[in-house]
Amino acid sequence: MVRVKICGITNNEDIGICARCGADALGFVVEYPVPVPWNLRIEEAGRLMEMVPPFISRVCVVGGDYDKVMETARLLNPDVIQLHGSETLDMTKRLISGIKSLKIKVIKAVRFSSETGRLASEIEDPIRLCDELKNMGADAIVLDSATGSMPAGTGKRVDWRLAARIRESIDIPVVLAGGLNPENVYDAILQVKPYAVDVISGVEAEKGKKDPDRVKNFIKEVKRYGQDIL
Repeated sequence: MVRVKICGITNNEDIGICARCGADALGFVVEYPVPVPWNLRIEEAGRLMEMVPPFISRVCVVGGDYDKVMETARLLNPDVIQLHGSETLDMTKRLISGIKSLKIKVIKAVRFSSETGRLASEIEDPIRLCDELKNMGADAIVLDSATGSMPAGTGKRVDWRLAARIRESIDIPVVLAGGLNPENVYDAILQVKPYAVDVISGVEAEKGKKDPDRVKNFIKEVKRYGQDIL
């Protein structure tokens, strides 16, 4: 079964919508260093995370310097920290080690430029980069798109063929993000066969507010794939 993470949660109502529709994980963007519509202060994120029902994972999406990320991890104690910034490989290694010492899972975003298709990383080969992150101790990889102004939530797809190659090449979970929506998620899963899918702008009525029907239909399409392969 492919799991579903709904990201960019900013209010209690959207927590309820996603929970009722069957989301497996909810993402909270916490004090991200670049202005994005879903950014929360630590206090806001903590209040919202307390409202998440049992058996739904709480994911903090973060970026920035070591001390700030570690403070977020210690104060909020989420189930997962998602490193989604422009961390160097050395910084990523330090952060993975520090976060896992707190008994928190870590996933790292591998982001492709939606303009050029190139990686925002010191390592240009995505398979080699993912293997390096696995060796650092990352628990999963998120494949996402980015633009010069938007680090996520771009609505732009990554190359699904490349995503499938990456998924086949590494032995830790691969989460597919980037441009997913209720209309294309079934085809994306069919081609990539990821561990999970991650959506933000593709299920919104407006920035920071989820559309109940789009959330419902997105998760319905993911579950349809699971039923079809049984």
